[in-house]
Amino acid sequence: MSLVYDNLRLHVTNDAFYIEALNAGSEDVLVIDRINFEIELISNREDIPPSLAESRAIHAIFGVVNLVGGPHLIVVTGRSRVGDIAGHTIWKVTETEVLPYRKSLLNLNEAQTSDNETYLALLNNALSFKDYYFSTSFDITHSMQRLALADAGFLLEPLSTRADHRFFWNRHALHDFLDRPELSKFTVPFMHGFISITSCFVLGRTFDLILVSRRSTLRAGTRYFVRGLDKQGDAANFVETEQAVVYARHICSLVQTRGSIPLLWSQRPNLRYKPLPKLVEDRALHLASFKSHFDSQIITYGKQMVLNLVNHKGVELTLAQAFLDAVNETNSKDIGYDAFDFHGQCGANHWDRLSILIDRIELDQEQFGYFMQNRDGTVFMKQTGVFRTNCMDCLDRTNVVQSLIARVSLTKQLKQLGIFKPNSTIEQEAELDYTLKQIWADNADFCSRQYAGTGALKTDYTRTGKRTKFGLLKDGYNSAVRYLKNNFSDGFRQDSMDLLLGNFCVSESTSSPFPSSEQRRRPVLLFLIYLIFSVFIIVALLPATGFLEQLTYVIIWALATLIVTSYALRHGVDFVNKPNLVHVKEKFE
Repeated sequence: MSLVYDNLRLHVTNDAFYIEALNAGSEDVLVIDRINFEIELISNREDIPPSLAESRAIHAIFGVVNLVGGPHLIVVTGRSRVGDIAGHTIWKVTETEVLPYRKSLLNLNEAQTSDNETYLALLNNALSFKDYYFSTSFDITHSMQRLALADAGFLLEPLSTRADHRFFWNRHALHDFLDRPELSKFTVPFMHGFISITSCFVLGRTFDLILVSRRSTLRAGTRYFVRGLDKQGDAANFVETEQAVVYARHICSLVQTRGSIPLLWSQRPNLRYKPLPKLVEDRALHLASFKSHFDSQIITYGKQMVLNLVNHKGVELTLAQAFLDAVNETNSKDIGYDAFDFHGQCGANHWDRLSILIDRIELDQEQFGYFMQNRDGTVFMKQTGVFRTNCMDCLDRTNVVQSLIARVSLTKQLKQLGIFKPNSTIEQEAELDYTLKQIWADNADFCSRQYAGTGALKTDYTRTGKRTKFGLLKDGYNSAVRYLKNNFSDGFRQDSMDLLLGNFCVSESTSSPFPSSEQRRRPVLLFLIYLIFSVFIIVALLPATGFLEQLTYVIIWALATLIVTSYALRHGVDFVNKPNLVHVKEKFE
């Protein structure tokens, strides 16, 4: 049964948007007035203008976002079917459309019109990520265990009312709808992250293997502009990942979390390949945010086993030591800590040493267990704690370790369900082994693109179980692309997310937060001057015949290159693409 209308038609007139529910037995029409912005629910299709209306099928309403030019309606016009979870269809958004309420921007001056175009570009960029998922009959923002343990009243609430606000990416866009229960059949929560649903056939049994990564809206952002915690204890790049098995109405699942090193720190891009991280010096502020973060995690997930995979040398060691100090000072029986120098242990292609960590946490994994629900709905087992894994980015190293933990749990679950024999292993089932590796590698790529702008590193190991030369080359390429995007486009991407999530709200009276054209031109002018100078040197060098003359030109060019490079690095923050809306500077800096 659909809890939200899944068959809609949009009619656009000069005065209103009419969104018609075409589900059997429904006469509901949602009317959004384009003049006074009021939203009304009617039950009479006769009120839709028959001939003047522009009409097309849509799949869902994402919401409404206000720009300088007024409100803009966002609708989903394309979707692809991911698969079914317990009989409920899961969809991925493939296309959206942004429709302005106002037909004209003549009321705006030139500066306002320019700002409105910039905001609209930001909004379209945020919607272009393509990693939004929804279901009209199943709550994908909650884990299987949370849904199973919820009381009956909670499950009777509309999807948009009971959705986990941490993973409800269009919550701000639906703010005009959520306070009105009568509109609930037109409002569906969208999750951002990754979902894979694969049917597996193993030893004569068929089951669905599901992987869901839910990306948090709290402290969401890009790699270098959002690091660590904020004062409320929300962690950058926090992702809840659930691996589930659905077999003959039995359900098993394991939840893991990842999140940035839970301290107050930053690492602003400055044209250097690896900017130095900066820790806030106020220790009391650190501990307050640290405690707030883990108090929330413990309430939500139970005991925490922290796996810190950063290097035990260099700048990463400073963060690792501060992390360990915070754990020791908090002295909570619900927080365990294990530091594993991933690069130090697995360098020179010694990836087999990951077994050291997996063996070390075996007892914790046994104690935490996993969720299991029988075919009649009875909860047979509960997961009582989670592994919270992090490296510097919570992407590459983190995903490798999480995939190994999930593999151990899946083996136990398949034995519990009677699919595996007591001595069976995943490695013995080539097709299952391949499938598991691929979905975790895909998960790595999706999470990495959303935070760092490229696919993940080290996915050759996740996909094949070993490091390859091609994988190393691909990592080099992705690292170079990450550098370019993190320095020259992530400010725009950060603003896109802040606008979509409502971290920054726009009205006609909002003063322009964007830099002047003169400020934007400064880095470009320096580059052009250097380019013109280089061309001049090349032109002068070509007709030069004597060795000393050629050497002189080369030395002049080399000195100019050195001076320009030195200047750019000293003033690197002036050259990077910075956000303008919210994360211009951390509030705790």
